Amino acid sequence: MIKIKKWKLLFAICALIICITQVQQTYAKYLDTKEGDTNFTVAKWKILLNNQDITEATSMSSLINPIYIENENIKENVVAPGREGYFDLTIDSSNTEVSFKYNISIANSESSSVKDLVITGYQINNSALITVDKELNNITNTIYYTDPNKLNKIRIYFKWIDGENETMDNESDTMASIAGIDAKLKVNISFVQVVN
Repeated sequence: MIKIKKWKLLFAICALIICITQVQQTYAKYLDTKEGDTNFTVAKWKILLNNQDITEATSMSSLINPIYIENENIKENVVAPGREGYFDLTIDSSNTEVSFKYNISIANSESSSVKDLVITGYQINNSALITVDKELNNITNTIYYTDPNKLNKIRIYFKWIDGENETMDNESDTMASIAGIDAKLKVNISFVQVVN
């Protein structure tokens, strides 16, 4: 009788070991892990300003070409007291897959020989002229990647004021031409992705 109980006990222990092994193998199948990369396509960020990639432009002066309004008393392609003109900033967003905001500010440069070169107004995409007084602060606009218009043109008008509201007198005007230092406007443009 004791012998039979020992055999039954031994048999139960073997059965228990077999069951535990089977349970471990069953759970092990559910604990397997896999590892791999998930691929994400990165949105393009390539904004062209006057046909130049903004990430490659070394200076704004290479991107801006002033157009002078004809004046029979002033030689072509030079600025002088009373001269008016404009320049265009064309933003091409056709290779950009995110919405972004631009901000433009323009003022007379500290290193300019002419302190009376001022901004008089601007247009966005041939809109009505918006007049300003001397400086252009914060033209801000958002360009959405879903917008079908991928070319946005901002035309900036300038003038060398002479007479009323000028800061330079005739002698300073003359010295500006003799000094050999260019008249300059300081143009700041920033582009920031719209996140929300």
